[in-house]
Amino acid sequence: MHIQSNLSGGESTVEQIIDFAKRLGYSGIAICDNYQGLEKLKKLKDDINKVKTDIEVYLGVKIQAEDARELKDIISKVREKVMIVVVSGGDYSINRAACEDPRVDILSHPEAGRIDSGLDRPCLDQATRNKVTIEINFREILHSYRRPRSYIINHISKNIKLCNHFRTPMIICSGAQSVWEMRNPRDLISIANSLGMEIGKAFLSMSSIPLDIIRENKKTLEGRKITKGVEIVE
Repeated sequence: MHIQSNLSGGESTVEQIIDFAKRLGYSGIAICDNYQGLEKLKKLKDDINKVKTDIEVYLGVKIQAEDARELKDIISKVREKVMIVVVSGGDYSINRAACEDPRVDILSHPEAGRIDSGLDRPCLDQATRNKVTIEINFREILHSYRRPRSYIINHISKNIKLCNHFRTPMIICSGAQSVWEMRNPRDLISIANSLGMEIGKAFLSMSSIPLDIIRENKKTLEGRKITKGVEIVE
């Protein structure tokens, strides 16, 4: 689950987010603020480290880029500093660039602001090859209504079918910007299932898939993974 703090447009402090996540039954979360420079990223890291908790809290970043060049530039700056790299989707060129970049962990809401689902075969072929996970962002549904909401739901359902066909990993996330928008894991699993995801895959979207992302990135950040398929084993 990724959520934004009050350091980048969210409403809740890091401590409030962590406390509420524990109450909801999470064993781990990623706090992914919008990228606003390396100083803000360092401030978020410091705030996370100050909180004493028995759940895992990972530093992440959500990138909102104007074009593919800016996206790649920001990824180069942050990839070795954070556990999770999330790309804010919607624009097709950004969706495509994110799917083509193995440094990206998650493409969030590729359907945002579109009249289609934002994904196609070229995108998903690359996403599967590069292990880029497609995210269902519940906040997109929560803050829409009437006809726009029905379009968003239809686009998400289409992306679930496409990801199933191309075997592209998916996760579901609250995308919360305050603790009041956070949802417990079972609620999010039920939402994914109601959107067309098989119940078994919905469970995986909240368990083994995000854990796999963390596990692989830990190896890289700790220097144990040199390149794809090459690891240092102690």
